[in-house]
Amino acid sequence: MVYVILICIAVPLLLLMTLMDARSRLLTGFMLVGMLTAASAYEINSTVQVMFWMTGQEVSVRVAPVIEELLKAVPILFYSVAVSDDRKILLPLSMAVGIGFAILENAYLLTAYIDQVTISWALVRGLSTSLSHGLCTLTVGYGMSFVRKQKKLFYTGIFGLLSLAMTFHAVFNLLIQLQYDWIGMGLPILLFTMAGAIRQIVRRKTCG
Repeated sequence: MVYVILICIAVPLLLLMTLMDARSRLLTGFMLVGMLTAASAYEINSTVQVMFWMTGQEVSVRVAPVIEELLKAVPILFYSVAVSDDRKILLPLSMAVGIGFAILENAYLLTAYIDQVTISWALVRGLSTSLSHGLCTLTVGYGMSFVRKQKKLFYTGIFGLLSLAMTFHAVFNLLIQLQYDWIGMGLPILLFTMAGAIRQIVRRKTCG
């Protein structure tokens, strides 16, 4: 089912990409890569769950954050090494991978639990999950921007940022399965808002 959804979303976007400029095409392409990453992560997570007799909650907290963050980091790492580690390019691409991942994940959950979802669920989960996956990949992408500039910092930095992304992902997955789901849903929104505010403050100081 997950690959059927992927094809249904990817084919129209691929057709649309023929009409886009280079930057828009690149962003959309990385969003599609994020969707492909989500499909691959689903297969790996399902295999691990069957092999080790794990519950869905165990997989979502112990396995999924590691598998998914590693897979999402691969295209960003490849681009930073093979093409460019310019932060102005790399960070939007990182966000695009995370959002693409969230799009396919949400579409799959919608079809799997169609009798339980509501418009409010779609709005809240669409916003919080997109920001959660996007912020995690964005965090790792920030470390990728040091691939050529500070190689000593690159290896330890990537390990630390990956660990941070995995931890945040695991906490988010845990919270949304408990009675504190509203905290889990609101956490990515809060962090994104704070990051935007800090960015504006830094920009004003730089310009001033």
